[in-house]
Amino acid sequence: MKKLLLMTIVLLVSGTILAQGSAKTTATATKSVLAFHAGPSFPVGDFASNDFDNEQSGFAKTGFTIDLNYGYQFHPNAGIAASVFYNKYNMHNVVMDIVLEGRLNEEVTLDIMDNWQFYGITAGPMLTFGLAKNIWTDLRLMGGVVNTKSPKISYEGELLEKAHWSIAPALQGGLDLRFGTGKNMFIFTNLDYLYMKPEFTASSSEWFDEGEKFKQKISVLNLTGGIGIKF
Repeated sequence: MKKLLLMTIVLLVSGTILAQGSAKTTATATKSVLAFHAGPSFPVGDFASNDFDNEQSGFAKTGFTIDLNYGYQFHPNAGIAASVFYNKYNMHNVVMDIVLEGRLNEEVTLDIMDNWQFYGITAGPMLTFGLAKNIWTDLRLMGGVVNTKSPKISYEGELLEKAHWSIAPALQGGLDLRFGTGKNMFIFTNLDYLYMKPEFTASSSEWFDEGEKFKQKISVLNLTGGIGIKF
């Protein structure tokens, strides 16, 4: 939460400074924008950790995101925004020490055969500033819900824990730039931060006790590009 608030403050201050550098406004901008964009998604914090002793480690590798953003301006510098998205992350193998029957501690590698995935929708306020002719920046702070899938875990072909799905609230803060390329078209670049903490319930397995609950902090930075339309 602290990271999200800090990022939001930095984005708001940066956007204000940029807006002051231009006398242009969005008075000639259309009210609605729709953008399709995709790109790499970088796990941060515990979600990116490979430390088995950290209960919040997600072992997530760099993944990807596919997004569709909509914005509506009810004022030249203010509006509402919504986003739908899908993200996926492959995983690092988990290396751990275990005690095998009749032997000393032995290092084994758990094969993570699956991946983290989630999809969701967020919405919230948007501030828009004109930076130059046909160039705008949007600052967004949104909340919503996501449906997240945990990875299944196996060792030497034996399933230790199956995948689970969980619905959880999410917070998202973002900054984008729109470069007009025609009357109704623009190029879209975006950076956003997404945070959620879904809770999963374990099945009966050798990895967790049946019914045991566990949470996973998921924090990611998405860097995307795409195209959009104004209408």
